[in-house]
Amino acid sequence: MAIKPESKLWHQLRDNTKSTGVVWTRLESWATPGVPDLHGIKDGCGFWLELKVHRLKTLKSINLSPHQVAWQIQYSKQMGNVWNLVSLPSSSSIHIFHGQRAMDLIRKRTKDDPLTPDWSTSAPYDWEGLVSHLLSSSP
Repeated sequence: MAIKPESKLWHQLRDNTKSTGVVWTRLESWATPGVPDLHGIKDGCGFWLELKVHRLKTLKSINLSPHQVAWQIQYSKQMGNVWNLVSLPSSSSIHIFHGQRAMDLIRKRTKDDPLTPDWSTSAPYDWEGLVSHLLSSSP
């Protein structure tokens, strides 16, 4: 059986952030719709991360379910740290977007109104920079 793209992204993230000291917990959230895929914590700073793999060449929107949008907005309103990690294999890049932007992330964009990430990296990916951004940025 083929590995799902999000599972590949998870393995890549896990394997390349071992040296950062983040403790990851991967959740199967089918029982609680909207809960992100991963919880990470380092030095008492916790955050949630939703994994997405985007198959198009440009990023015009992120495919979040209504449950995911609602969860991210509610969590962000409580000053919670929740992010969306989006891989674009076609451009060998990864991007992160804060969950407080969830409503904006699902809106279809035009080339004149691009979706701007909070942080990005291209291959070879800056995994330490990604973790640093997740830990240092608050809503």
